[in-house]
Amino acid sequence: MRLVLAVLSLAFAVSSAPLAHAETATGVVRGKVSVMKKRLFGGLGPSDDASGVVVYVTGYTAPAPETTAVLEQENERFQPRILPIVAGQTVSFPNRDRFYHNVFSVSSVEAFDLGQYKSSDPARTQVFANPGLVPVYCNIHPQMISYVVVLENGAFAVTGEDGAFELRGVRAGAIALNAWLPGAQRVTKELELAPGAKVSLELELQQTQTTPPHTRKDGTPYPPPPSYDGD
Repeated sequence: MRLVLAVLSLAFAVSSAPLAHAETATGVVRGKVSVMKKRLFGGLGPSDDASGVVVYVTGYTAPAPETTAVLEQENERFQPRILPIVAGQTVSFPNRDRFYHNVFSVSSVEAFDLGQYKSSDPARTQVFANPGLVPVYCNIHPQMISYVVVLENGAFAVTGEDGAFELRGVRAGAIALNAWLPGAQRVTKELELAPGAKVSLELELQQTQTTPPHTRKDGTPYPPPPSYDGD
């Protein structure tokens, strides 16, 4: 009996070993995003600048990378304006200005308040556990707006001016390709990606919405800027 069990155990180990080391089949999704904007005299027309579009894949989850993403505060601006990450990833918010900022979000996806700090203080961090869109603001400077886009996996890219993108290592199978830009409705194309396939797609976004004003973290309006004209 012991000999039979030993043989069966060895057989199972041999048969299951390739599965333990098997790599997930992947493919490549590439293409271009066109951004349509309102024309001066009505209607829509293509923009010369299609940068800042987040193109990403949904349909499967993957672990977050161990690297920390960075969203900087400099010259009273967040940089970058759009930061895609994977759910579970940590984001660092260094302050490069000599004066104070107060980073916060009231998003239902990930609400947080990092408090008030300046460049001489250590950068503060936040873990983003759940997929979704997290607008980020400064409680002191109303013009500071950024968007942390928390995604299911690492198959994403942010377009440059020409709108081109390429996603490598996309898991094969039924997936959805999405594109989003502030001021536009998300567009989605579903596809079946075969192992080793290279698929090219074109997407179009209509950036016709304006960003509404936001309040401070306590729900009150920002105070008006100081006047220097002697009034």
